[in-house]
Amino acid sequence: MPVSALFLASLALAAQPESSPAPVEDDNPVPEAQRSESDGRIVVEAPPTARERRRELRRMARDVIRRPRAGRTVGSYFRAICPKVFGIPDRPAKAIEDRMKSNAEELGVNRRDQSSNCRHNVSVIFVPPEKGPAEAWLTYESDLLKHLLSFQRLRVINEKDPVRAWGHDVVRTSDGGQSQDFVGRSISQAADFGNRAFFASRLLSATMVEIVGSVVMIELESAQGKTLHQLADYASMRSFANTAAIDPDTQPSAPTILTLFQDEDPPEELTAFDRAFISMLYDTSRNALKSRFYGNIATRALRMEQEDQAASGGD
Repeated sequence: MPVSALFLASLALAAQPESSPAPVEDDNPVPEAQRSESDGRIVVEAPPTARERRRELRRMARDVIRRPRAGRTVGSYFRAICPKVFGIPDRPAKAIEDRMKSNAEELGVNRRDQSSNCRHNVSVIFVPPEKGPAEAWLTYESDLLKHLLSFQRLRVINEKDPVRAWGHDVVRTSDGGQSQDFVGRSISQAADFGNRAFFASRLLSATMVEIVGSVVMIELESAQGKTLHQLADYASMRSFANTAAIDPDTQPSAPTILTLFQDEDPPEELTAFDRAFISMLYDTSRNALKSRFYGNIATRALRMEQEDQAASGGD
């Protein structure tokens, strides 16, 4: 997808020094006494049970995944991740690309395809100030969004962060082949609603969704003060799974790198939830129903939280 022509002007982004990961915080602290403002009573709130916590994490996974169309499953890459960074000097751009490739290898994204000699399929673009704020970059009629359906375009242009991100996906049959109409022509996206491939299962979908390309556009000014690891991990989270941005008016149930442009003290790298999210997305069957993805991600995120608490001496 040609994108670099939009950004002929670029500003230098100095490479930020690597930061050591922030210490793991206990997500289930000892109950604290809270004073009611109405009558001065002391109210003690217990931490959530494992079942309640899993339910919270499942809701978060559901909100983070851009919900697929009815009858479709969650999209993921089949080909190896091959990022290309535009709009900043070569040295920091290469550092971000290498970090994203490392994330893909570590979290199992590239197990389906070898990453050597891969073709560019993820574009991370740092947009200079002269292009204006994020809300001025794209419109419903922008050429870059023409391959998206109407509701997908609205998701992109209505995003609130200084970022615009989207993926290009195609519908495959359950074995990874191209969907076809009744005369054998390949179909995808808006034309595939009439395809009703038979599949004798209530637990799996007759089709799967493959992400074939992603774009992440970031305001260059907003990137100032962020480390290269933070920027690379944020781009990984937005592109590997075609995730949605976190609503700035809501408090996420778990720390996530998706709050990089919202929090005063954001995570230094992919969090336990983020790692569980990406790794479980690629460990779950490609044609599983979306509810299976939500549940599997929540289960792994809860286990990782519990392991972190045990390692830090928490109860």
